[in-house]
Amino acid sequence: MYQLMKTLENNRRTAADNISHAQERQKERHDKHLPEQPMEFKIGDQVLLYHTKTEKQWSGKFDPKWDSSFHIHEALGNGTYKL
Repeated sequence: MYQLMKTLENNRRTAADNISHAQERQKERHDKHLPEQPMEFKIGDQVLLYHTKTEKQWSGKFDPKWDSSFHIHEALGNGTYKL
């Protein structure tokens, strides 16, 4: 019984190590594809508006996900803008 408990403890430790190692590798792969600096817009730039509500709607499968161009009027900080 003691041998079985010790084996189980070792297997759990090994599994936890494997999970943390896999998570680190996933984070590295994900971070590799991110831009170095977040995109900054200036006042007067033209941007497209993305409709986030259409992401999970199946009824509007062929509806456009982007709205026509808008001009930025004010930068509010933290990546938010007044269009």
